Amino acid sequence: VDVEITRYPGEGREAEGRITETLGAPTDSGIEIEVALRKHDLPHVFSPAALAESATLPATVRAKDIGGRRDLRDIALVTIDGEDARDFDDAVYCEPIRGETGRASRSMRLVVAIADVSHYVKPGAPLDIDARERSTSVYFPRRVIPMLPEKLSNGLCSLNPAVDRLVIVCDMVVRPSGEMASYEFYTGVMHSRARLTYTEVAAILAEPKGAVAAK
Repeated sequence: VDVEITRYPGEGREAEGRITETLGAPTDSGIEIEVALRKHDLPHVFSPAALAESATLPATVRAKDIGGRRDLRDIALVTIDGEDARDFDDAVYCEPIRGETGRASRSMRLVVAIADVSHYVKPGAPLDIDARERSTSVYFPRRVIPMLPEKLSNGLCSLNPAVDRLVIVCDMVVRPSGEMASYEFYTGVMHSRARLTYTEVAAILAEPKGAVAAK
């Protein structure tokens, strides 16, 4: 149970308290997470104002949200994360840079896109206040305490495959030495082609014509 102390212990008397919440039985599945949340005073319930603001957001990217952004939906951007990753907030794309003759040079164009949370979360708004209080998402073995409500954390701000998403982009030219020759930042809209894992990408790089690459 969660208990609020109503009288602290003193000489000759025990502490007294009032039960404010019943969490469950000690053997209940997930009870250790509930205890940890309260023991470490982790915010785990969004404010009514933040939930109300989240409810006003669209379920998908609208045409009016794309205005003024660079359209990257024709580029095969992909996310690469661990097998058990629960959020997908960055994507990458790389290709050889071709010269005037059409031949590929040794330099590469590298595009890194990150979910544009700032389009939806404005400074000082209820969503921003709640996010600042949480600072980050907290991951437990079977549960995530997100920094933003699910509509954002698993929806609009998650670069899920086969859906449009608003992003902030760093578009770079990288030399063979790894040195960055030039770069440009801009806002864009992307359409992730795949959710890849580190294991899959390692297998593709090891065997470009192998079974994993063929997928």
